[in-house]
Amino acid sequence: MPDAAGSASADRGRGGWAAVAAVAAASFALIMSQFVMIAVLPDVVDQFGVSAGRAGLTVVLPGLLAAVAAPALTLLFGQLDRRMVLWGLTGVVALSDALAAVAPNFAILTAARLVLGGAIGAFWTMGVGVGPRLVPPQKVTRATSLVMAGISAGTVVSLPVGNIMAQYWGWRSAMATAGVLSVAVLLVQLRTLPTMPAASALRAGDVFGLLHRPRVRMGLVLSALLFFGHFGAYTFVSSFLTDQADFSASTVGVLLLLYGIAGFVGNFVAGAILDRGIPVTLGTAAALLALSVITLGQWHSQTAAVVALCLWGVAYGAIPISLQTYMMRGNTAEGGLALFVTTSQLSLATGSFVGGLVVDSLGLPADYTIFALPAVVAVLLTATRLRSLLSIPGPDVQPAATESGRE
Repeated sequence: MPDAAGSASADRGRGGWAAVAAVAAASFALIMSQFVMIAVLPDVVDQFGVSAGRAGLTVVLPGLLAAVAAPALTLLFGQLDRRMVLWGLTGVVALSDALAAVAPNFAILTAARLVLGGAIGAFWTMGVGVGPRLVPPQKVTRATSLVMAGISAGTVVSLPVGNIMAQYWGWRSAMATAGVLSVAVLLVQLRTLPTMPAASALRAGDVFGLLHRPRVRMGLVLSALLFFGHFGAYTFVSSFLTDQADFSASTVGVLLLLYGIAGFVGNFVAGAILDRGIPVTLGTAAALLALSVITLGQWHSQTAAVVALCLWGVAYGAIPISLQTYMMRGNTAEGGLALFVTTSQLSLATGSFVGGLVVDSLGLPADYTIFALPAVVAVLLTATRLRSLLSIPGPDVQPAATESGRE
């Protein structure tokens, strides 16, 4: 990536692993801030008297802004010290959470979520990309995996934690807690992050030129399908478990905690086996996603719901790290990540928005049945196209670590 080669002695000196841990913690805090809103959507509906579809805008709009912000802010901040960028982004996350926690009406809450969207787009690209700058070349994969684990962990635990907090202390407590966590992470970053000046700015061609590569385009298509399908259903999972499967609010909190634990399992299993084959790992995760979502849509028994929810957690725990690893293969990892973030966040927002329309017009069971279909298509593409694309020699398949001298 463009700035992986600069100022190596400063970036990989004393305290490198503490800095990696701080970046991983920041990724956890940011993703938790984004997705905790899903857990408290029913409470937002009750408090402000809006429909479930309109409440879903608090998930949709940050994703839309993040999709635009990923390439735009990556290009804008290309020449800035990455330490300053990360400090600023973490501070913006804390500000957004604080504003959401005290929002007196739905308009202010929506504005707070828009502020968050800008930080999401830049962090997913630039946060993941700093791992190779903080540790020796032979430790690059481990450092990058740790930062990615923070993203995956935030994705899978935000919903159960937010649900439990909202149940006992109100939905605003969940937002306030996310803000306090972001402030704590910022304080750690102030002490641990080394100077990371940019060696060269990322140019528009480094990002958008990747669209000419078939392997990159396939990665973006798979990202779009899986994020669209997942969030079309996931945004309304709390409502589904209470309204369709007849679980009590307290039981839903426990179930979502099980989902989070299953997600951890999926994340770490995928991380352990990705080097053996991305198509098998991603294809299996996509198949589990399709199976679990369509099971929830067709069978509403509590036993089926518990089993399907756990499988869903395993599946989605594996999907982001698999796609991120795939997109970082090549000589322009930061550019690939920018495109991935744009695609995934746009698909997240679109999935949540379309899901809200389906829920409002056709109901929750139809929503879950419909949004299993994109994952089915992803399974077919992974089985028929992904393996052949990865087998083609050339710049598309070079390991990302090549830039930092590991291979």
